[in-house]
Formats: sequence, structure tokens, C-alpha cells
Amino acid sequence: MGKTMVCLIFVLLVTSAPLFFPVYSLITEPGVEVNGEKIAFTDAQPYIDEQTGSTMVPARAIAEKLGAEVEWNRSLEQVTFRSPYATTLLTIGQNVASVNGRQVELSAPAVLKNDRTLVPLRAVSESLGADVDWVGERNMVLITSADKAQRSTWIWDSKLIETDGDRILQFAANQKLAAIYLRYEKTYPSQDVYRNFIRRANDQGIKVEALAGQSDWIYENNQSVIRQWIAAVTQYNASVSALERFQGFHFDIEPYTLDMWKTNQTWVLERWMATIRFIESEVKSADRSMTMAFDIPFWTYSLSVPGSSYSFSAWLLEKADSVVIMAYRNQALGGNGIIATAKSIILEAATLRKKAVIAVDTLPSKEADHTTFYQSKASLMESELKQVKESLSLYPSYSGIAIHDYVRWVELLNANR
Repeated sequence: MGKTMVCLIFVLLVTSAPLFFPVYSLITEPGVEVNGEKIAFTDAQPYIDEQTGSTMVPARAIAEKLGAEVEWNRSLEQVTFRSPYATTLLTIGQNVASVNGRQVELSAPAVLKNDRTLVPLRAVSESLGADVDWVGERNMVLITSADKAQRSTWIWDSKLIETDGDRILQFAANQKLAAIYLRYEKTYPSQDVYRNFIRRANDQGIKVEALAGQSDWIYENNQSVIRQWIAAVTQYNASVSALERFQGFHFDIEPYTLDMWKTNQTWVLERWMATIRFIESEVKSADRSMTMAFDIPFWTYSLSVPGSSYSFSAWLLEKADSVVIMAYRNQALGGNGIIATAKSIILEAATLRKKAVIAVDTLPSKEADHTTFYQSKASLMESELKQVKESLSLYPSYSGIAIHDYVRWVELLNANR
């Protein structure tokens, strides 16, 4: 794991306030959900440490739910958690933990209670890359594992990595981004700018995917444009070190914005499929190690592959390693909310063993106000996205949230200061 990511975990553990609860929660045991599933603690129950307000939970039950291995050293009274994100060591009775060798002060020490080790929930969960949220009205702690807590965003103006590279990477650290979809242009900025930015992103544990796409790519005479772009990314990757390479191709093709969509939808769908097949062939020929992702609207589930009853979204999933579902709504719940509109494709992806990210928008929309968080409060967007996480993280295909796009997301956050 990159040094910057380790430092970020260190800062989170030091600066994150313990979970404080209203007075009644000192009497009522808090419930704990991991990825939307309520945990039934059989050997020991979680409780609130009255001196610190920290939630104490059985070590093994939480860590294993988050995909970590647990080791107990009886002679030293130490518990160790090992995951792809960190190795965390706690000693019974000590207010200091070791996270990847760094000393971190804890809100409460690990304790032995009825021969079971209990640890401060927030510190351990966040050291393993998880999100921790508190829902007071339900007396519930929500934990989202690292693979489902990840976030991503689009950068369409690639010049920004030259003029604003430091700010982008600091923003990425603050928002715990796991991926950046970065438009690649062969002519600008310089190759050295791309190299420097991607290397630094990799140091933070952030995957950078090469982004491109146009609605008119579905026309056969534009296949040469697609081939040249894939070749340019491949050539760039071949010319730089492993940590400076794009890790995937990311395609945003929106042929439904063409006038032809209104008059001959079947023809557009057929051309869209032909373009995807062409992209698949070119990517496999160029570099099989690169992943391939598509941005797709949620309503592609309601379309059928021409001449069949098979959903178009399932066909797209079969071709991709992952998809970003453009569930552009500004409410999580309801029949027309983010969860309901995205769920059908989430279920398809689970069946097909593919990954799907849920995307929301922060740009002004010509369609309707309910399709974007533009001019909403950042706190409102976070509240809605917390509900999305809880509802959809149950599914193995769910792989986090993407916010479109970086520039408008920053504007949204700044407007609320």
C-alpha cells in the first residue's frame, strides 16, 4: 500500500472522533451492520465505553466480516488484523495501536471481557479501509467494507492534472477516492505530466483509468478514431514504468444523445453493439492486462438486444469488466430514486459476477432538477449516498459510488463552506 494511503489512515485514526451516542444508548446496546447485514454477536455483545463514548465490539466478529485475518497472541495479549489495506496491532489495556508500523493513539484501549477481546470499532474498521456511519434514530452503527466504500470521479479536462495536480490528489485523499477516470489526450498535457500524476496517484492507492468516448463513435467511419486512441494509451503505457501506467480503459459512449435515437432506436442499438465489439477486440489485441469499463444509463435494463428478449444492460455487462451505472437522481429512496433505478443492473451484475459502481451527478441538468445534486447541499448528497451504501452493499456486485464530475463536485463542496 502506498505511503500516502498509510499516512491517510494514520490521520483518520488520530483525528476521527469516537462514536458518541445519546444518553439512551448507554443503556441500549448499539446494533452493528456490516455491508447492510446486521451482525448477531453470539460470544460477546458490543457496548459503549462510558468514559470515552467509544463503541467496543468483539474483535474477530468485525474483522472477519471486513475480510481481515485475526491473530491472537495470548502471552503478549495482542491482537493483530491483517488485510490488503493495513496490518493493525492492538495490545490489551494500551491506548496506542500500531498501523503498518506507525503508532496511533486510540480513543479507548482494547479489553478482555469474559475471555473475549473487544476493540474500539471506529479505529479498527477505519484502519481496514472501511467507512463507519452512525444512525442515531436507529441506534445503529453502519460499517461499509473497503471494497464497497470506495469512491471515484471523472476528470474530463486533463490539463487540470498539470495546473491543479497537487489539489486534485489532496482532494482524492480527503474523499478516499479509489479510482480516477482521467481523459487521455496524446498531445496534451505532456507525457511527463501524466507520468508524474499517475505515479503519485498510485502511491495513494488510487487506480487511474484512461477515459474517452463520444456519441458519434458508433458510426463505422469513426472506428479509426477509436483504434488510434486505444493505440495511443497502449503506447504510453509501454513507454513508462509500471507505477506510471493507466490500469484500465474507461469508455463513456452516449449514442442515445444523437438525433437518430428518436427516429431509429434499433439501428442505434445495433451500431452501439458493433462499436462495443470493436472496442473489445481492439483492447484485447492491444493489452489484455487492461480492464475495460463502460458508463451506462440505468434505463438500459429496460432495453432489449435487437431481435431478442435479453436485456441490453446484461449484454453490456458481459463485455465489460465493470460498469458505472449512471443512476442520476438526487434521492436515494422511492420508486424513482437512486437505489430503485440502479438495483436491476446491480442484480444482473451479481448474476454475471461483474462489478458495478453507482454514479450520481453534480452538473446542471437539462432533463430535470431531480437528476442532479447541482446546487444541493453537500451534506444532503452525503446523507442520500449513505442510504445507497447501506441498501446496495449487500450485493457482491456493488463496488462503490462515483460522483460526476471532479470540477462540479469541488464547486458543490466549496459552496457549502
